[in-house]
Amino acid sequence: MNKQIIPKVILHEHVEGSITPFMAKKLADKNHLTFPDSLCYRPGEYDASDYKNGRYNYDESDFVSFIQTYDTVSNFVKHPDDYYLITYDFLSRNAKQGLIYCELFLSPYHICAMESEGKLVWDQERFKQTLNQMDKAIIDVQKEHNITVRYHVIGVRHLGADVVYDTLQFIENNPHPFITGFNIAGNEKAGHFDDFEKAHQLASKLNLKKSYHAGEIDSAESIIQALKHGANRIGHGIAAIEDDKLIENLIDNKITLEIALTSNRILVNKLNGDILNHPIRQLYDRGVRITLNTDDAGIFGTDIEKEYQLAEHFFHFSRLELFDITLCGIDAAFIEPTEKSRLFNDVLAFFTSNDKQCLQQAINVQQYHPAIIERFKNYLVLLYVND
Repeated sequence: MNKQIIPKVILHEHVEGSITPFMAKKLADKNHLTFPDSLCYRPGEYDASDYKNGRYNYDESDFVSFIQTYDTVSNFVKHPDDYYLITYDFLSRNAKQGLIYCELFLSPYHICAMESEGKLVWDQERFKQTLNQMDKAIIDVQKEHNITVRYHVIGVRHLGADVVYDTLQFIENNPHPFITGFNIAGNEKAGHFDDFEKAHQLASKLNLKKSYHAGEIDSAESIIQALKHGANRIGHGIAAIEDDKLIENLIDNKITLEIALTSNRILVNKLNGDILNHPIRQLYDRGVRITLNTDDAGIFGTDIEKEYQLAEHFFHFSRLELFDITLCGIDAAFIEPTEKSRLFNDVLAFFTSNDKQCLQQAINVQQYHPAIIERFKNYLVLLYVND
């Protein structure tokens, strides 16, 4: 075990968004599809050390340009075995960087729904084959890396409340042991969380934990509404910085925000394309639980190591604080308690003697928010128990 590595967690990654330019070209060739010359930068036109898997060519200041790129790339995926390639590529690449736990977001609507005579028809066999291919990819990655993976089902909110509910009904009839979460995603300003009451209730009936996209491009009020309808975690949630009472609520109820620095820099207009405008440091210092995520790793040209490095370089997160972020991710994971406990102990095993000293010093000096100190004390107790 290399104890200098910090184990990492991803709670927020859309599987189609993980497709890198190199993988997109591979899929296009495999499926005999035209790969537009304008889709990606050519070699030499971008920093290959920063974009190790190629770089898509879209206007980062234009959300529509991003969506068009996303749709073009997603359309290269034509068969269930394409999902094997995508899943294996993403997980193996990030597992080499210390990823030990990942929750992948998948949309049954995009995987297996089609319209026939004005009605939505769900292809059960295609869905089953697709998840079988993803399962196979996970097993193959696990042959080389210590990684655990679970799935989230996405309900696409801008398709309407009926489609979101139908998505969950489809999952009710086609369960899978790795599906442990339900997510409302898509255009955050399309509709209101109240519109999805039937879906909220069905997710609870199916014992699916809820992580809802909120407070990314919409206001803090969207987070408040997501919590009202039972969200256990919040996708992005950076608008929480606008509301002191909401921040207190997040701390008191141990709600975790799934922050994605690269994605937020590109898509959140309020940041004006400058990562230094991101409120991640303020949110953490005020005691809010946060995790670091890739969101759409292939489209944004990122990976989990890059996200941790951004937090360290631009926001001066210390090694101890990055451990805390990982452990917050494990604590918020939608996974069975025995696996959660194992993963927690796996992360603690990476603490060096110096890490333990830093932990003890942080507790003694009381330089952090009380909610963080409480977490640190818990880590210290577990470290002594494990010793």
